[in-house]
Amino acid sequence: MTTRTSETPEPWSNRRWLAWGVWPIIALAVALAVQWQINASPVSSGATSLNRTIFTFINQTAAPWPATAWSVLTMLGDASMLLALFSPLLLFRPQVLAAVLAAVPLGGLLSVALKRSFDAPRPAAVLEAAQIHVIGPLLSAHSFPSGHTIASFAAAIAALAVLQRPARCSRSAAGHFVSVFTIVISVACGVGISRVAVGAHWPVDVLAGAGVGWVAGLSGAAASRRWPQLWQSVASQRRLMMILIGIAAWLLWRPVDYPLGAPVVWLSVVSVVMTAFCMWMRTKRP
Repeated sequence: MTTRTSETPEPWSNRRWLAWGVWPIIALAVALAVQWQINASPVSSGATSLNRTIFTFINQTAAPWPATAWSVLTMLGDASMLLALFSPLLLFRPQVLAAVLAAVPLGGLLSVALKRSFDAPRPAAVLEAAQIHVIGPLLSAHSFPSGHTIASFAAAIAALAVLQRPARCSRSAAGHFVSVFTIVISVACGVGISRVAVGAHWPVDVLAGAGVGWVAGLSGAAASRRWPQLWQSVASQRRLMMILIGIAAWLLWRPVDYPLGAPVVWLSVVSVVMTAFCMWMRTKRP
């Protein structure tokens, strides 16, 4: 008889996978339908009336808010920074980091495929300068879907799907997971909203990004459950830590699109450095 360790995620039933997967599929289907309608429009306006109205409302409502807050939120959707921020999981929950890493291929593939297929114009390419509040770089092409939203939802769902408690758990444990789920998804939604607030994406781009990211996150969680040797190798390979340190160094050297969000860069670097130090200290123990 095989004994499951406390770190091994509980196998999921088909019903649970369906419960987690039906909502992002619906969201993605709606977003694709809207974007197809936009592309089929005789006059390429970059947005339906409702899409434009929602964008204007969010963008203008967010304009008085501190630009630093929106910059920090939008930087949390950078895939490289997310990997760096998740690096401490190597020390105590490596299977979560493995799930996040395993979500990258599908999320990246779908992002590139959809961006190239639709080649949708961004708000700055459609609206007059007086109609849009822009924070950061002025982007004009490849709007659909939002890559930052994909990254944030992929990381969030991959982590949550691995951390979810068994079906038969105490009420307090279930309540704790619900609280964690609410906080994590709220942050991911905040990243998506920030992409509209900074003037980089339409609402339909964010909806599609959330759907793609959610599906990608589930694929990462499924891979970590199907092949536990993935996270077991993550836990034992110091090479991955060197790769993350390389990412941290690159984050310090590359240009920052949102300078006001620089604290996220420093937090990412500190996370990697502290994780590397703790791993080094482990090797020194007798």
